[in-house]
Amino acid sequence: MFNRVAYESWHDIVPFIAFGFTALVFLTMSVRALLLRKDKADHMSRIPLDD
Repeated sequence: MFNRVAYESWHDIVPFIAFGFTALVFLTMSVRALLLRKDKADHMSRIPLDD
């Protein structure tokens, strides 16, 4: 009635790839935010309030 799920060897790598991709995106956005110029950051913070 129930079949055993047979994982292939490449299925073990998928979580590591997903974590690596997520960490890469997070680190990229963090570095970009840290290197952002002050005037650009002020402009971007006021965008939702502009008419």
